[in-house]
Amino acid sequence: MKKIIIGRDAECKIFDDVIVSQSSEFVAITGRRRIGKTYLVNQYFDSTICFYLTGIQNQPQGVQLQAFALELARRQNHFVPMPKNWLEAFDLLRIYIENDKSGQKKVIFFDELPWMDTPKSNFLQVFAHFWNSWAAWTKDIILIIAGSSTSWIVKKVFNDVGGLHNRVTKRIWLKPFTLKQTEDFLESRNVRLSRYEITLLYMAMGGVPYYLNQIKTGESAAQTIQRLFFEDAGLLKSEFQNLYQAIFHKADAHIRVVKILAKHRYGLERNELLKLSKITNSGGGSKILEELVLTGYVVEMVPFGKKKNGVKFVLNDLYSMFYLSFVENLTNQIWLSFIDTSTYKIWCGLTFERVCFLHEAEIKKALGINGIRTQISHLSIFNENKKAEAQIDMLIERSDNVFNLCEIKFSDNIFVLKEVEANKIRQKMGSLRTKIKAKQSIFPTLITPFGAERNKHFLGLIQNEVRLDELF
Repeated sequence: MKKIIIGRDAECKIFDDVIVSQSSEFVAITGRRRIGKTYLVNQYFDSTICFYLTGIQNQPQGVQLQAFALELARRQNHFVPMPKNWLEAFDLLRIYIENDKSGQKKVIFFDELPWMDTPKSNFLQVFAHFWNSWAAWTKDIILIIAGSSTSWIVKKVFNDVGGLHNRVTKRIWLKPFTLKQTEDFLESRNVRLSRYEITLLYMAMGGVPYYLNQIKTGESAAQTIQRLFFEDAGLLKSEFQNLYQAIFHKADAHIRVVKILAKHRYGLERNELLKLSKITNSGGGSKILEELVLTGYVVEMVPFGKKKNGVKFVLNDLYSMFYLSFVENLTNQIWLSFIDTSTYKIWCGLTFERVCFLHEAEIKKALGINGIRTQISHLSIFNENKKAEAQIDMLIERSDNVFNLCEIKFSDNIFVLKEVEANKIRQKMGSLRTKIKAKQSIFPTLITPFGAERNKHFLGLIQNEVRLDELF
């Protein structure tokens, strides 16, 4: 069974293997809200799904069981009384599946599984019993679970010490699209934009398929951003609160962390972040940070020269960055009015840097070092008086004794390296040389959308160049 779904080749290959497996398979799919988990399963398996149930947010066990009975009734085309508990519910499901004599693999899909695990329902224990006592032994079951709360699935399923310990046979972490996948997705919908325009949209909403699906043919990036973020009925104008409330229990603290990180684009260390977010430095604070990292909204980054205890937490969600920069405290509803402001230019520069970090593999390939072991980070260098001396946007430490000192510049045309900027790069090289105290070579590297003019400042300094096309 070979299916192609835009941007999901690797995931479809896993499903291909599951289909031909000689054993029952237990597949867990995680990924942030709106990333396309449900779409992926429904598109790939389509009519072969013999049972599909999605959890209902913030509803008690009775409502979940009623939804279960209604779905089973639809599948069998006759009334099914509501089960008294989950043990009875899964027994009914087993009877239904055993009556399927098609000889094909039976696909059972539980979507938003965390919402089904209501207090004192014993859902997980019964779910584990269903798999361990029957489904795993039939050899023709494909049991799929999904949920936007990645942290819940990691803790309750992957790291379970009880009946679900080591039971998942395939794990899929669905990530946002890359720039290239975004381009392919838009072209599949007959939306044809320049790569610069695609990048502007990507910087505002990230590679989230549900958001990208709202882009219309014949609209520029500016028109799309105006419609989705600034019009009264704009889908992404009201998405922010829903984004976090839907996957985190009592999400106010998570949102405070995100808002603080939005103001510190190079990240903050744990203690400072919790202090600024007004969160107790305790197990609760650790849980909040862990959940944000597991769901992909925040990433941990170890700056060059630091150990693990010097890790910084960095906001990784491009949509949240844009929303908090321009939409949250909205004073102007015309997007084009922002474009000549310093706020816009700062946002462009810092967000393009994050896009570059999200495309580390493409940058390495463009530099011809994708086969070389590397450590990629950023670096803030301070002098003896703890005053900032240099900020290196991206530093690639290579195992072949070379550092790529990457200067990332966002512009809407060919970039012109001026003398003052060239001198700053030389200053950064000097600061880095002092810091590493070694004989590694330092290659000044320029990353820009359209490349740079080959003037005397470029030719006398820059050794590598990466353009936007190479990020695609």
